[in-house]
Amino acid sequence: MILDIKTVERELVSSIDEIKKKFKLDHTINGDFIPGACGIQSQILLTVMGRIATRLDIHIPDNCYIFHDRNNRQQLSIRGAAKKLLTVVKNGK
Repeated sequence: MILDIKTVERELVSSIDEIKKKFKLDHTINGDFIPGACGIQSQILLTVMGRIATRLDIHIPDNCYIFHDRNNRQQLSIRGAAKKLLTVVKNGK
C-alpha cells in the first residue's frame, strides 16, 4: 500500500466516522473536521490512532499524539493529523 496523504486521511475519516455513529454525533466528517474540538476525547482518539497504525501497518511512537500541534497548542483537523502522521512515519519520530 502506498502511504500518502489521501490514504491516511481516508482511513482517519473512516475510523472517526465509526466513532461518530457509535456516539450518535451530529457532525460531518471530512478532512476539515477537528475531532478534539467537537468533544471526542483524547482516549478515544488514541484508540483511533491504534486502529490507523494497524490498518496502515505503520508504527506511531508512544510520545506522538497526531491530533494536536504542540508548537501552536491547537487541535488538528483530520487533514492536519494525516500530514503530521506522514511526517512522523517518514522521520521516525
